[in-house]
Amino acid sequence: MSFTQELKEDILTFKVNNKAEKKLELESMLRISSEISLIPRKLTFDAPTLGIIRRFLATLKEFYQFEYELVERIVNRFNKRKTYEIIITNGADIIIDDLSLMKSQTLNHNELSEEEKQSYLRGAFLMKGSCTDPNGKSIHLEISSEDSNEILFLQSLINSFELNARIAKRKAYYVLYLKKMSEVRDFLYLIGASTKLNYFENVLITREIRTTLKRSINLDVANQAKTNKSSKEQIKYLKYLEYNYPLQKLDQKLLMVMKVRLDYPEYSLEELLSVIHDEFDPKLSKSGLNHRLRKLKEIAEEYKKR
Repeated sequence: MSFTQELKEDILTFKVNNKAEKKLELESMLRISSEISLIPRKLTFDAPTLGIIRRFLATLKEFYQFEYELVERIVNRFNKRKTYEIIITNGADIIIDDLSLMKSQTLNHNELSEEEKQSYLRGAFLMKGSCTDPNGKSIHLEISSEDSNEILFLQSLINSFELNARIAKRKAYYVLYLKKMSEVRDFLYLIGASTKLNYFENVLITREIRTTLKRSINLDVANQAKTNKSSKEQIKYLKYLEYNYPLQKLDQKLLMVMKVRLDYPEYSLEELLSVIHDEFDPKLSKSGLNHRLRKLKEIAEEYKKR
């Protein structure tokens, strides 16, 4: 079973009790995945799984009386898979007229409650939605339709929740999509995914930890490289003093810093300071240590010139 199928099975467990919300989910399913024939008048509805068919029929029976035929088909595009088709004849007129299916989208997202918007989006995703596994290289959630007005309406619903859904044209149909992990997670929360939402949260947290760790490692590497460069420069002029300068002329505080730096060439200034505090001068500050190292450098440079 693909990740999208698992996700839809999860969403199908979400229960809707409000009649208006149920009807909006039903209308969304029909608008995005049905065809109307005028002669004879009939309504054809296709769905990718039996679970969606069961939910659709159960909801439809709450509002209308109708007769239907269920047809199973095999699709052979890339790999064999089943798809299901419901053909409604008796009762189709009432459904088509009541939901205004012959007309372009008549709903206004500003007039719907948040729960009603969520129900409409749930129906659309169940029928024509797909989502990649967040553990893959990139995340991508989309809903497709041949009706540009329907796609624009779905976009207005999603973006009313402060998400950033975009539209792309692919051959004869339009695709509404989200590409940010956090936005896909928020969308799944809106339409009632529960088990997969936890999965998304875990993947998102793991990615954030990895990103933070990678940044920390890169920062540590950069700091270590900086420390190594600074240390090499310090060791260079301190070695020059050690072999050429009359050390008895140096102040004892400078000699102490020189000794510690030469004894611990790999240490950062903080680590050098820790050694100095433990063994020599507990009151020396980092700025004081820097001052003494600069002083030693000046002495070395001046002596080299002379």
